[in-house]
Amino acid sequence: MEMKTIKVQQLSYEAFRQYGTFQNLLDNDLLAAGSVNKRGFFADLIPLNFGTTTLPSVSVCHVKKEEKNIIGFVEAHKYTCEGLLPLDADVIIYVGKVVREVLSPETIEAFGVPKGTFVKLEPLILHGRQFVTEAEEAHILCLLPQRTFSNDMMAKVLEESEKLEILL
Repeated sequence: MEMKTIKVQQLSYEAFRQYGTFQNLLDNDLLAAGSVNKRGFFADLIPLNFGTTTLPSVSVCHVKKEEKNIIGFVEAHKYTCEGLLPLDADVIIYVGKVVREVLSPETIEAFGVPKGTFVKLEPLILHGRQFVTEAEEAHILCLLPQRTFSNDMMAKVLEESEKLEILL
């Protein structure tokens, strides 16, 4: 049986709107255009509703280049958004919709995210590990409430027939 494939899309506000939002944090002119402070501090760019009184936590995902970019696992959070920021390389993320609490890979799309671009995923958005596009490895800052992985985690390891390959 041949594995299903999905094509990476360029990250745009129109295409990504149903999953969350994003902001290039390395483009000072763009940051200044939307800020009251034009002198280098750009506050409150993307509010994150963690849906809890638990304090936010910073995590780092370290991913290495793969021969093939295979989606074999999906997760989602019922109550909290998630923030992702590729620090040192461009990456691919995949996202999709949770329908009636079912984690189905059929809704998944893939997006290229340039380094320095902060991505906010809304609650109940399928996602998972990131993939490096051209570099050998990448570090991705991940913002979530503390203990999300033990108290707000829906996860599924995909069957062989459900796996997807991401094509550049």
